[in-house]
Amino acid sequence: HSAARYIRVAVVVVASTRSCRGALPPESSPSLSHTPTQLCVPPLLLPSTPFVESISQMAALSLSFAAPLVSAPAARASSSRRGMSSVVRASVKDPVVSEVSIRRRPPNGLSMHNVGTENGSPGFAFKMEAINQNGERIENTDNKPRNILEEIVWSKDEELVRRKEKFPLELVRTSMVLAPPPRDFVGAIKEQFKATGQPALIAEVKKASPSKGVIQPNFDPVKIGKAYEAGGAACLSVLTDEKFFQGGFENLELIRSSGVTCPLLCKEFIVDAYQIYLARKYGADAILLIAAVLPNKDLMYFQKIAKSVGMASLIEVHTYEEMERVLKLDDIQLLGINNRDLGTFEVSLNVTVDLMAGPLGDEVRRRGITVVGESGIFTIDDVNVLQKAGVGCLLVGESLVKQDSPEIGIKKMYGRPL
Repeated sequence: HSAARYIRVAVVVVASTRSCRGALPPESSPSLSHTPTQLCVPPLLLPSTPFVESISQMAALSLSFAAPLVSAPAARASSSRRGMSSVVRASVKDPVVSEVSIRRRPPNGLSMHNVGTENGSPGFAFKMEAINQNGERIENTDNKPRNILEEIVWSKDEELVRRKEKFPLELVRTSMVLAPPPRDFVGAIKEQFKATGQPALIAEVKKASPSKGVIQPNFDPVKIGKAYEAGGAACLSVLTDEKFFQGGFENLELIRSSGVTCPLLCKEFIVDAYQIYLARKYGADAILLIAAVLPNKDLMYFQKIAKSVGMASLIEVHTYEEMERVLKLDDIQLLGINNRDLGTFEVSLNVTVDLMAGPLGDEVRRRGITVVGESGIFTIDDVNVLQKAGVGCLLVGESLVKQDSPEIGIKKMYGRPL
């Protein structure tokens, strides 16, 4: 498609929106602080491409900040008079309350668009902006990620588009038959807890993090994985995010093929079933599912997919509300409690202690769910605090991976003889 055609489509959207707005009674106008939720467009004029959908979103955003929104009855009347084929509408009086605290993608589409850059063409770019009450163009702050977790999740859309183009789902699922059979991730944790009388260990293989930067400059996933196993880790967690953690799915395969026998957790920010199949293809035995990102329907769906290919699921929570919601699900074996607030990066073991001290902790113990303590674990005192709270497993990364001899670090952390 030519850039000129896209511009023409955008103009049509703008004109159509203005014609719908003309029938709005003044007294029914919501305040300008409302997010735009209604747009009348002639859908047959819009090609079904992500780019044009973003164009229509941009037109709706700019105009709705500059003038009142159209009411649903007025929109239907305007549509009838002008022969429009359909009306897209929603009520601003009944906002949808989301289960999750992390938005899946920018609410108004991508903020920056590159047009006509295919095949090496220079093209041009435009930035989607809002318009304030004075008619001034301003940056659309609602389209900015609110914390690092949201920024990571938003980046997954572009990453997954690239991955699926290079390695389609059909090929991923076909190649899964060549992967080594899955190992018993949950069983390994329970066996170690029973054998040692201390929480089992999931030791994390990671090079960097968004908050700390590069943690281990001499990063060798195989060397680290073998050291963890020698130090007594029950399982390993392998960071696969490339952009923020400098990881990769290939690290799963490298560790697995090196002779390490510990079951492997794919530490990925999963938002798509494709990532689950990819994890299994590269040799993972379990996946991480984050409740702040995924509503219960997605958690159920992704758990079923993982189980269908022989993998366990570690569901991670951080707040009382998330834990309460997740416990409504059946068939939970592993519940992770992250002591780190991903909005502020503050870490406190009291997050786990407080959650396990209340009625939710009682339910976890009654159902026999293994709790995994995550973040802020450095010493034997930390281990003892979490074990006393009812934690049966620890996921530890930074405090171990930055050491030259992680196997010794594990023994020191657990108070075991060197």
